[in-house]
Order: sequence, then structure tokens, then C-alpha cells
Amino acid sequence: MDEDDARAAGDGVLACAYHPDRAALLRCTRCESPICADDAIDAPVGYQCRRCAEGGQPVRRLVDAGAAPLTKALVITVAVIFVATELGRRTGLDVIPILGLRPVALAADGPAMLEAILGAAAPASFTTPVGQPWLLVTSALLHANLMHVAFNGLLLWQLGGMLEPTLGRGRFAALAAAGAAGGGLGVTFLAWAGVVTGLAGAGIGDLLGANPFVTTVGASGAVFGLMGAAMVGMRHRGIDPWRTGIGGLVILNLVLTFAIPAVSVGGHLGGLVGGAVAGRLLFVERSRARAATRRVWVITAAMLVASVLLANLTVASLFG
Repeated sequence: MDEDDARAAGDGVLACAYHPDRAALLRCTRCESPICADDAIDAPVGYQCRRCAEGGQPVRRLVDAGAAPLTKALVITVAVIFVATELGRRTGLDVIPILGLRPVALAADGPAMLEAILGAAAPASFTTPVGQPWLLVTSALLHANLMHVAFNGLLLWQLGGMLEPTLGRGRFAALAAAGAAGGGLGVTFLAWAGVVTGLAGAGIGDLLGANPFVTTVGASGAVFGLMGAAMVGMRHRGIDPWRTGIGGLVILNLVLTFAIPAVSVGGHLGGLVGGAVAGRLLFVERSRARAATRRVWVITAAMLVASVLLANLTVASLFG
């Protein structure tokens, strides 16, 4: 079957060479035929179609590796934390103001300044000489309401179920972390930019989430990171992501990002970019996977450090 025959009827989407009614997820690394997950055979380098894999060493199909245990663990963890958070609220303990990402709280003097400004309304804090950098992690596990956690959980389940079997647990863990760190960096960057430009208290600043005193929570950075990586992975396999469901998913979520009030623009865009960069490094042959994973963890650490530095610059601009 040539590529013209492999086009799905009517919509122009590249179809599987063996199942014309299914959209192709990958290309065979030997013959370049478009293939769906059922026909993707795990080979020493990439994935091969059934025809190319015949007579080779024992292999497994992509869907055979589809358990995605890390994805399941992440979704369950987020769900359990949400339930615990809601139970805490009903007993008078709201951890979101304490563990959510408030950019100024990342700075060394941030928690003390929050207390001075907000007084009794200031959230409880554990002040350290370096501020509260753990908020970049804890905020990604918290969600504001049921719709928030359900939407992120569903996307995490779907995208993780596609990417984790392809990348493996090690690379997938690095990818999810890079997306979350990119989201945190996006939030702190917009907060800093809002203060420097004077937009933090203006209407457009509120729309973009550029207020350094506003709390941000959610796994959206990681989710957008997975979307960015999925697009990079499809491009790497020779598939135009804009002609697949992933492209439409990205466009829809970007529209919602700017259309719905109180949505973290920085968290979403930062996660998308962080995931795309990580995906560009991680979609490699297995022989290069370990080195690529290390590079992504280094980049993730650098984004976390950059977030703290931006928070300190923000506080210095506000109170310096």
C-alpha cells in the first residue's frame, strides 16, 4: 500500500497500512509504512510493521506494553490528593494557599513579605533561607475543584497511555517532570514580567496570570508537556501532528487557556514548551535513551532553579 492509499477517506489523515480505518500513530523504521498501535512491533531501533518484523528476533507489539504503570500511579496520586484536599477543606484546613504556587513565596524574603502585607490572612508557611521552592512540586499535585482534577486526570491518562509505552518509564518520568517544571517556570516568568512592565495589577495582567500574589495549582503544566511531546514524537515519526487528534487537542486547550478566566496562561504555555523540548531529546533510539534522559533531568533542574531566581527578582522589583 502506497501513501496515497494509506490516506483515510475524507479527512486526509494518514491511515494505518494494515487497518485503513485507523489513524496511524507511527511509521515503520525500516519501510516507513504508516502503522497503528496494533501493528507497531517493538524492534531494536524504533518500531517496525508486521511485514518487516517477520523472521527477526522475538518482539512485542506496542499495545502489549500499554499498561503504563507510571501513568496510572500519577492519576491515582492526583485523585487521592484531591480527595484529601476536599476533606481537609470541610474540616477547616485548606492546604491550597499553603502548598499552591504563589510566585513571591519562592523567594527568600517572600513568605515574610506576604505575612507583612496580608497579616492574619497570610497562609501558614515554613520560612527557609531560600524561600519555599517545594511549592513548584506540591502545586502540580493540587487541584481547585472536581472539574479541574477530572479534566487533567483524563488528559494525563490518555496522553500517558500513549507516550509511556513508547518511551518507557524512565523517559516518561523525565518528560512529565519537565512539563511540570516548565509550567512553574512559565508562571514565575509571567509574574516577573507583569511586575517589571507594570501589568501585574492591570486587567490584561490578571487575564494572563501575571499577578505574583495569586496562587496557581494543577497538573496542567505536565499535561501540556505531554501534548507538546506527543506532537514532537509524531513529527519524529513522519506524521503531521496538525492532521491528527493531537493537533486539535492542543488548539482546543490553547483556546480554552485564553478564553476562560483564572486559567494559568504561563503554566500552560510553559508546560507545552518544556514538554516539546524534552520530547525532542527523548524520542531517540534505545542506545541513546539513558543519556537523553539525563539531559532532560538536568534541564528540569535548571528550570526549577530559574523559577526561584525569577521569584527573587520579582520580590526585588516589588520591594527593592
